[in-house]
Amino acid sequence: MKYETLFIMVRVAVHADHTQLSDIVNEIETQSKLSLSDTANINILETEILLSRVRNTKNIHHGTQPKL
Repeated sequence: MKYETLFIMVRVAVHADHTQLSDIVNEIETQSKLSLSDTANINILETEILLSRVRNTKNIHHGTQPKL
C-alpha cells in the first residue's frame, strides 16, 4: 500500500454570530470537523482543516454563477 498526502480544497459559506473574522477562523479551526470515510482501497489516516485564505464577501455569488 502506498502512503500519500493529498490536499483537498473545500469551499464553505458560513453565517456567523461573530463580528471579527479572526474569531470565525479560530472557531472553525478549533471546533469544526471534516469527515472523510475509508473506501475499499483507501484508509483515511488523518484529516485537518487548513485555512489558506478568506475571500471578501462581496466576491461571493451565493449559489449563482457569474455571467460571462
